Amino acid sequence: MLEYANYYYIVLALQAFCLYHAYKNNNQQKWYWLIIFVPMIGCLIYLYLNFYSQRNISTITEGVKGMVYTNYVVEKLEKEVKYSDTVTNKMNLADAYTERGRFDEAMALYESCQKGFYENNPDLLRKILKVNYLRKEYDKVVALGERLETVKSVGDSEDKIAYAWALYHTGAPEKAEAKFHALDARYANFQARFEFARFFIETGRSNKAKQVLNNIVEEYDGMDKHEQDSKKDIQREAKRMLLTLK
Repeated sequence: MLEYANYYYIVLALQAFCLYHAYKNNNQQKWYWLIIFVPMIGCLIYLYLNFYSQRNISTITEGVKGMVYTNYVVEKLEKEVKYSDTVTNKMNLADAYTERGRFDEAMALYESCQKGFYENNPDLLRKILKVNYLRKEYDKVVALGERLETVKSVGDSEDKIAYAWALYHTGAPEKAEAKFHALDARYANFQARFEFARFFIETGRSNKAKQVLNNIVEEYDGMDKHEQDSKKDIQREAKRMLLTLK
């Protein structure tokens, strides 16, 4: 009975993994039917055709373990830190803590990495800024945002968005708007522009929010399929928000 139960949960985990992968990669609908109605065989065929290297097989194994046993990834990273408390290992564990809402533990690890070469490391500072934002420590976010102003970062990176919102929450809406406005570039920075629309709604300017959201939707419609796939979540949220403003 126990062996059958284990088999059942393994099949469920494989189904969940394959369905999630098919959805994220926009695969053909036929795979959904095969995975759902012919579970084991369908999953094996899907895995064989979509993952062929040893590295990918290892990735699948880790992913399935993570689904069946929710603390598997964290416990694995904790063991790695216990065995070797390198900056890389500690930052990986802190990232996992952050994803699971364990912000105090994440912050303690990040701060323990701020030594020597890593004291002013931009990537580490961005991680600390993110956790401070999630903890609603907005004054600290503003201070870190100011430090990172001179450091080049990609487009609408999370630190820029968090910095703008932190300015708003600390009583500087004009500065916040200026930061959002600097990220409002056509055919780019979609996440920041979506947050800009939210900012306009928060400050009672629905018409300006509509304008930003309509621009996002129009630009999305003019993209090729590859670009649309990477932006579909933002476009869906933009449409949903537009409906609430009518």
